[in-house]
Amino acid sequence: MYATNDSFARITDIVHDFLFIEINSTALQNKTFEYKIISQEEKLIRKGHFEGPMVQLRLSLMQEGKYTFQLYLNGEQ
Repeated sequence: MYATNDSFARITDIVHDFLFIEINSTALQNKTFEYKIISQEEKLIRKGHFEGPMVQLRLSLMQEGKYTFQLYLNGEQ
């Protein structure tokens, strides 16, 4: 269900209706994270923020395709 993309976060590798993000590091669980979802054409599809340790994003209204998920903390990817 999850793909480990970094040592501090796990993100759903295949999305149907929801994208799940789990922050593994207890030191980062109360931090505010920003995210962006980018299409293959490098178009910004969605952006927002959340506070850990876990969040689910409803993506059922997005068209089927491949997207890049970018996660930021304090402006750093």
